[in-house]
Amino acid sequence: MNEAGEPSTMQITVTVSDAIVREAGVRGLPVIDFVESLIDKGMSTGKEHPVVDSAIERIRALRSTTQGHKH
Repeated sequence: MNEAGEPSTMQITVTVSDAIVREAGVRGLPVIDFVESLIDKGMSTGKEHPVVDSAIERIRALRSTTQGHKH
């Protein structure tokens, strides 16, 4: 959250495939709107499936332990 207590946003650069561009065109959407909808769909799907969240947390934990052991 920012200082005003509002959720903050992050701007990122994403490279999308030609297939994504074509699919956005088929749906009559600007590419950015289509990609944002995919992100939103993924977020809500992840929230509906706590197993996914659990798996992601396990992967993060494994990464942190393996990164600590690299020489």
